[in-house]
Amino acid sequence: MERAIGRGCLTAGFLAGLVIASPAFADRAETVRGLVPHRAVYELSLDRRSDRSDVTEVGGRLVFEFSGSICEGWSSRFRLVTRLTNSDGTPRVTDMRTTSFEDGEGKTFEFVNQNLVDGRVAEDTKGTARHDGGAVKADIVLPAPRRYDVPGSALFPTEHMVEIVEAAKAGRSVAEIDLYDGTEGGARHTRTTVIIGREQTGADDVSGEAETVKTLTAGKRRWPIDISYFDPTKGGGDTTPDYQLGFLLYENGVSRRLKLDYGDFAISGSLTAIDGIAATPCP
Repeated sequence: MERAIGRGCLTAGFLAGLVIASPAFADRAETVRGLVPHRAVYELSLDRRSDRSDVTEVGGRLVFEFSGSICEGWSSRFRLVTRLTNSDGTPRVTDMRTTSFEDGEGKTFEFVNQNLVDGRVAEDTKGTARHDGGAVKADIVLPAPRRYDVPGSALFPTEHMVEIVEAAKAGRSVAEIDLYDGTEGGARHTRTTVIIGREQTGADDVSGEAETVKTLTAGKRRWPIDISYFDPTKGGGDTTPDYQLGFLLYENGVSRRLKLDYGDFAISGSLTAIDGIAATPCP
């Protein structure tokens, strides 16, 4: 679950007729230059649960920091701490930490992922990946040296977000985009189906969330987004997604109103604080 929140909404984030995302739309450079470096804090809570769910309570916080520029590349840091309580009252605390860097053209990607469950290390991955011809070549350092090749259609997290914004600007309602974010030990990519809602206009209601978001989003276009994440090893057809993520996405990369749906239960994320980060101007 923690992997889903961390990747889906922030590298995520982060989706008439079917559109297969191309490597770039005509105004990609404009979109990338428009990304705003920022630090955001989201408070997590249980949105809903069914009678089949063993999860009865959810609490936690996600802190996400995105900085850089198109000329110097993009750095992302986040820390996600969640506390899930099951029906017998037993809590489970997870602590996920990720640091990554992506060059301005989306060609190379460096990442360090660590996940602790009740204080014990469950994942510790470090590696680099690059687009090389028709494949993405990932060189893993931790937990053990290894090379993986994934489809060249897979985009790194910032490029994945840019592709969604570009599809939204173009008036698309659906996009299918492969994502590589270094999770699962760096061994595979994720298939995403992105549903893009109608562009929202008029006054932006931020009730219950950080008022400072207005300084970063005023005058920016915005769309409701729903992304379904699929394990490519499970085949196609009517495969059920591993999870679904919903949020309101602005054209500058800011996200609000998070909702992560696992079927039996869903988690909401409320934006409680957000501040801009100064970017180094391009020469």
